[in-house]
Amino acid sequence: MLDTVLVTKKQLKSTVVGLMLALTCLQVVASEFHRAGWIEKAVLYPHRIVMQAKLDTGAKTSSLHAPDPEYFTRHGKEWARISVTNKNIETVMVEAPVVRTATIKRHFGHKQSRPVILLDLCIGNVRKTEEVNLVDRAGMNYQLLVGRNFLKDALLIDSGVTYMLSPDCPG
Repeated sequence: MLDTVLVTKKQLKSTVVGLMLALTCLQVVASEFHRAGWIEKAVLYPHRIVMQAKLDTGAKTSSLHAPDPEYFTRHGKEWARISVTNKNIETVMVEAPVVRTATIKRHFGHKQSRPVILLDLCIGNVRKTEEVNLVDRAGMNYQLLVGRNFLKDALLIDSGVTYMLSPDCPG
């Protein structure tokens, strides 16, 4: 019986040590991420226009309001020209090559094809070049929706708060 109690104490000690190591690892990993609200300010570079963005963990890709994109050919490639206006009525013209066409799964199983361009986005001090699909978001509250591809390895979303971060990216 004494041997059984000693083994049990050793097992308990090993389990506690293992849990402490696991918690330490989780704290280190969590400290590498920035906590963000579900709505944040984002800067589109190089235009430096500040947009209100919805950070959406339910969306894989990011989307930008583009009700009337113009398409043209430059150097043999298809490009898109869009007008981007923020809540302060600041407007910039964005021109970028179309890198692909994305098929987006909509509610109720509907699919939609959307052109995709690359944009530099900044949220907090996280700046990434992101694939952004162009779509008419006129009925939505936010012109920019930021999906998981941008969020991964950078931001943890707190769904109970908004505007935790100020854009602070160099350039």
